[in-house]
Amino acid sequence: MEKSLLKEVIRNYYLLTKFHVNVVVALTSVLGYLLGAGYYDIAVELEKVTGLFFGGILVTATAHIINQLLERQYDAMMLRTRNRPLVTGDVGAGQAVGAALLFSLSGLAWLYVAVHPYAAFISFVSLVMYAFIYTPVKRLSRIAVPLGAVPGALPVLIGYVGATGRVDTVVILLFVLQVIWQFPHFWSVAWIWQKSYEAAGYDLMPSPGGKTKRNAFLTFLSTFGLYPVIYLLYDGQYIDLTLFLLLAVLTLIFSVQAFVLFLRRTDISAKRLLKASVIYLPVVQLLIVYHFINR
Repeated sequence: MEKSLLKEVIRNYYLLTKFHVNVVVALTSVLGYLLGAGYYDIAVELEKVTGLFFGGILVTATAHIINQLLERQYDAMMLRTRNRPLVTGDVGAGQAVGAALLFSLSGLAWLYVAVHPYAAFISFVSLVMYAFIYTPVKRLSRIAVPLGAVPGALPVLIGYVGATGRVDTVVILLFVLQVIWQFPHFWSVAWIWQKSYEAAGYDLMPSPGGKTKRNAFLTFLSTFGLYPVIYLLYDGQYIDLTLFLLLAVLTLIFSVQAFVLFLRRTDISAKRLLKASVIYLPVVQLLIVYHFINR
């Protein structure tokens, strides 16, 4: 009985914190750290990597808890979210608030002490933007998508600052790359779950109308913002010609998948675009890390 209860508690908090997403976000900050360490030839410190990973998981978990607290009545209206623990009552609102306080304070403290004060500060900004700006605005305007893209891209900056203690041109470009990437990524999700979002009163596609040709075209068009960023990385001599051409080809493949969505306008093509986006970003970041380390 005790084992069964423990298993249920773990499951509830896994869902409440969206743990699988937290791990991805934390790994992105670790990649940012490796980018900074590789670019400036700084020795990798296990304490900082550990702090970024676990501190990042705790802070991101806090953002997701607050998000679910604020949206629990709307989550109950959507098929993909109606089994979340705050909706079902498996976790009470008071418990969730307590967990959010514990996770946020411990996560930010861990980042401050083990990584860098700037990393903790940027993490705090990201938490506030996601939980208290993006989340409420999401019900009011589709401008929430660009607002949400900023905290979504901050992990690479957090990791980079954790390694270098500075913000410079190369990390700004990497940050912008991740901001732009989020538009086709998020809009593919919005396309797949459009009816569910609509049922709860959300309209998060690029323009009104749902699964329209215009929205598919705007999703495809958004991938073109990645090309100038890649070129600026090359023009600023942060990457060489070989890597520039490789990244351009990878981005073209990504754009082609978005073009398929424009041509077909089906959920299957949206799911393929989503899968392509999930593959594209870490591959690009890993290639740049490898390049910085081996310059």
